[in-house]
Amino acid sequence: MSRRRIAALALTIGLGTTATALTTTVAIAGEKKPDFSKLKEIEEPDPCKNDQGVTDDTIKVGVITIESGPAGAGFAPGAEQGIQARFDKANAEGELGDRTIEFTVADDTNDSARNLTAARQLNEEEKIFGIISLTGVAKGGAGYLNEEGIPVTGWHTGENVWGIYPNMFSWRPTQAPDNRTVFTTRNADLLKELGAKRIAVVGSNVESSAINADQAATAVEKTKGLKLVFKTTDVTVEQQDFTGIAAQIKEAKADGVYTSTGGLQANGLTQALDQAGIELKAIVFPGGYDDRVTGLPGYDGAYIGTEFVPLEVGSPGLTEYTEAMESHGFETLRFFALHGWFSADAFVEGIKAAGVSCPTRKAFINNLRLVKGYDAGGSFLPVDYAKVFGRPAACFYYVQVQNQEFVPIFDGEPFCATQMVEDGEARKLKPSEIKIG
Repeated sequence: MSRRRIAALALTIGLGTTATALTTTVAIAGEKKPDFSKLKEIEEPDPCKNDQGVTDDTIKVGVITIESGPAGAGFAPGAEQGIQARFDKANAEGELGDRTIEFTVADDTNDSARNLTAARQLNEEEKIFGIISLTGVAKGGAGYLNEEGIPVTGWHTGENVWGIYPNMFSWRPTQAPDNRTVFTTRNADLLKELGAKRIAVVGSNVESSAINADQAATAVEKTKGLKLVFKTTDVTVEQQDFTGIAAQIKEAKADGVYTSTGGLQANGLTQALDQAGIELKAIVFPGGYDDRVTGLPGYDGAYIGTEFVPLEVGSPGLTEYTEAMESHGFETLRFFALHGWFSADAFVEGIKAAGVSCPTRKAFINNLRLVKGYDAGGSFLPVDYAKVFGRPAACFYYVQVQNQEFVPIFDGEPFCATQMVEDGEARKLKPSEIKIG
């Protein structure tokens, strides 16, 4: 593998897994949160008339993901492999009655315009029933897919469109429609729990990374017992030398660091901090739960969060995932493979909710929104799809990199935020809010 390929791979794993540098905020004026309180289950039509993409023996699904370009190294082939493994399992076990799932993939190269083109192509030319979206630019085609009434499952990658359009189902909590100003204090709470008091925040000048860093800094300022001593969002995409930043962090006497950079940049920052002789209580990376980063020296000792139970902890659903992936000869500890599996599992759940005898797009969207307690076999906190819509996640699972392995912390239990920040004001989260993730 070339050095350029390695660099692209590490950057994508570190940033893509957290959705900080792959996305930008979408401002949609006048959008209001849908009211799901009066939804009633839609019954299967009788007699059955097949929707587009559905025949008497197949259901055709479109997948929009990133297969090429700099971000493709992290997404492909894992995302497609996870989807394939889950759909193959559904087909082999007859989960959808007489029908099996077929899927076709469109590459948006992590470009918004191409995302819209891919959505149109899959709907108008490939005649799919629904979409799985695993990309950093779902915003490109989100409005079109909503207007067409096409069900979409996937992972939010930090994009707020998943909390705006009711046809879109991230398998876990989404984002607030205005994710610049509504977020939890989870990262600050974590740093405090790990013993840090004086916090440095490092972000890049990429809009989404800067937003994430701003949120972390505000969360620190709103958390009793913590002090923000350094912050920058001036890191460029190309920057690899962090000597100057490390010197400023040392001068500020920080004992905890949160960075919204990832991959080789996070690796370089950590090594610079070590070379400067800075002893930290904790350094938190936005993501990177993928075995391809454990060999990077700067990741050793870092804390990384996931929205799902770590494989090291396990669940019945994750056992099914591991067995299915291994039966195909696929790698298991790949971040987007897991997201592919969960996204496909949520799609299967949507078809079951719509009714396997005659699934329709309208029933899929309506009935899946009514599902409560969905957790993919205990693989994450149970989801109430009506309540999580438009909400940032309150709870994550955390691992620490130790000797090139991921070690779960907090006894493998989820760690939850204590506060929600809304328009600059912090309020304590209610137990009922934490319970839904």
